[in-house]
Amino acid sequence: MSNYIETAFMQQRTDFMKTLPDRRKRFSIPDDVDMYLDIEYVNDQNEAHRLDVFRPSESPDKELPIIFNVHGGGLIMGCKEFNRYFCARLCKLGYVVFSIEYRLVPEYTFYHQCTDFFQALRYVQDYGNLYYGKTDEIYGVGDSGGAMLLTYCAAMQNNAEMTAAAQVSVCPAPLQALGLISGMFYTNRFDQIGLSLPKYLYGTDYKQSDFAPYVNPTYQKLVQALTPCLLVTSKNDNLHHYTTKFEKALTKYNMPHRLLDFPKNKQLTHAFSVFEPFLPESTQTIQAIAEYFAEIHEQ
Repeated sequence: MSNYIETAFMQQRTDFMKTLPDRRKRFSIPDDVDMYLDIEYVNDQNEAHRLDVFRPSESPDKELPIIFNVHGGGLIMGCKEFNRYFCARLCKLGYVVFSIEYRLVPEYTFYHQCTDFFQALRYVQDYGNLYYGKTDEIYGVGDSGGAMLLTYCAAMQNNAEMTAAAQVSVCPAPLQALGLISGMFYTNRFDQIGLSLPKYLYGTDYKQSDFAPYVNPTYQKLVQALTPCLLVTSKNDNLHHYTTKFEKALTKYNMPHRLLDFPKNKQLTHAFSVFEPFLPESTQTIQAIAEYFAEIHEQ
């Protein structure tokens, strides 16, 4: 069974990568965006340890707040290139956007992905000023599996017990707020995700591990370790129920957040603002994220 599942993961990844050439034909980077590609955040020649940087071309030496972007793909596929057009649009609203690659399941575990996350964040903390980014003002944005990874890593920054259970070295650079788009928050429910993914993410004996309580994203100690969150979903998002359930947990524990839930529309599918970044609703989403971060900064 394991070989069958792993083969299915690899086929999904292959099929995903085949979509990139068409995406390059359909979309283009705006002329007023400066883009720096494939920068190593770990000096090991591993292509998964690279990031891209986007900033508005106007006033190239003006210091801007930083957005740390984590691509989706269920933690088994996806790449920073797929998020390139979304990140370019986001930076135009006055941010330096760092978009990261990270190692994928099944070759690596969720804990490896957390390690990659923090190594990339440490690079941003140490070198973000080279791109005129404000390293004392960093926000996080993720979609789907990337939103889940971002949520967990942000909580680890404020929860030493969770960090010890994951056996991860945390970068302390605080993420001041999160934009969570169509989050794949739940990984062990009785559904397609929960039936195939958990043992690859957390290990075959994860239910007996110290991390077991945190596999539930609504675990109180996890939720209360989070910074303010803007949640984005839509009625046609196949993981809509994940976001609405997670939002209830944030409400239950009085955690600051906001929900942007778009009505039924066949174009507004899962993580539509990343998949189709030039839709009017995608523009609305990108603007809502920027405005929410500015609001949090002013508080």
